[in-house]
Amino acid sequence: MIVGVARAIPALALILLSASRPVAAQQNPLDALVREGLANNLGLVQERLVTEERDLDVTRARALFLPSAAIDARYSALSGVLDIGQLINPAYQALNQLTGTSAFPTDLSITQPYRQDMRVRVTQPLFDASILANHALARSLREVQRGRLGASARDLAEGIGLGYLQYASARQVVELYRSTLDVLRENLRVSERLVAAGSTTPDAVSRARADSSETAQQLADAEQQRDAAARALNQLLHRPLDRSVELIPDSLLDFPLTITLDEALARARDARDEVREADFGVRAARAQTRLATAAFLPTVALAVDYGFQGNRLRFSGDNDFTAVSLVFQWNLFNGGRDAARRKQGLLETQRAEVARADLEDRIALQVRQAYEAAVVAREAIPTAGARLAAAARTFELVRRRYDEGLAPHLEFTQARADFTNAGLNQILTRYAYATRYVELERVAALRTIEP
Repeated sequence: MIVGVARAIPALALILLSASRPVAAQQNPLDALVREGLANNLGLVQERLVTEERDLDVTRARALFLPSAAIDARYSALSGVLDIGQLINPAYQALNQLTGTSAFPTDLSITQPYRQDMRVRVTQPLFDASILANHALARSLREVQRGRLGASARDLAEGIGLGYLQYASARQVVELYRSTLDVLRENLRVSERLVAAGSTTPDAVSRARADSSETAQQLADAEQQRDAAARALNQLLHRPLDRSVELIPDSLLDFPLTITLDEALARARDARDEVREADFGVRAARAQTRLATAAFLPTVALAVDYGFQGNRLRFSGDNDFTAVSLVFQWNLFNGGRDAARRKQGLLETQRAEVARADLEDRIALQVRQAYEAAVVAREAIPTAGARLAAAARTFELVRRRYDEGLAPHLEFTQARADFTNAGLNQILTRYAYATRYVELERVAALRTIEP
């Protein structure tokens, strides 16, 4: 049994210490999970659909520049309308009598409107400031949505990275408690033999049993947290919730921090999707102002009509017509609504510009805090490793003395607790740095993402 304890302690130390060994820089090991999430996440799919809608808005706005064609057809049953033919026919009849001919028709029926009025109208805008402003607005709103899509994709990438790190950290904690529980169960058997041999007091067995039960409870809680983290990650990836998560070697999660703070700030200013969204938000507000201003300007359009008119339903060269029109329209007054809309657009532009400046400040703050947190977390890794190594050596020495009956059980328990806490601290420290790096990766836009 004592040999079992001797084997368990080095194994536990090996699990914890080997995970802290640095490796050469490689491609980000989380890339495969991020690509899967970008392809399958349902929230991002919704953002893509909204982006496609904005593309269609631009298509519709562009179509306003092109000519439009429409058919307008009517055939009416008339009653009580003025027939001009009844006024003309008597005059024509008198002329025929005077000339002794039948040159003038005496059965004319000329009503307004005509019974038949069918035409095809082609309209081409020549000048309409609202069309230009509407097109600019649609394009700006599309770019705003594209920026929102990119920001959502970057947030998703961060969520996937943090989700996996939470799962991997919980899994390491589970392994730690399992190894510790093996040690404590072996220690319980050793304590029982020492009590039987009279080398220690019976309370050592009670303490050993209490330590074993406490660690078993901690193990159950750690397993629950590990399973919950796995389900949350699978939800982001749009997988079955109970699917097992592929493991990434822990040594690959030692991300190199090679970028400087100034480089991180410059990268964030140039590549953050929120900046793009804010820039085009300002443009959209300006386009909205232009759209309101366009109401003060006239519109000019060219209209071409070809159709058939008459009091009988027929289609021939005798009753067809062609009309080419230059249509001019100018709204001179509508109660001040257009002026209010223009002022509202100017205020919205000012608000968007202020929001853009505030965004720059917030991004700079995020980058500075994330960078400093990553630096501090990385510097803590060697300290945590040294603490673990010292606790492992101390526990090994105390364990040997306890096995020989030279150390009280309380000293053994304290050394074991220090060793376990050092192992837990080492796990949390390593994954805290990885977490801080993933957060820095988002706020400084270090990862290239194609949503």
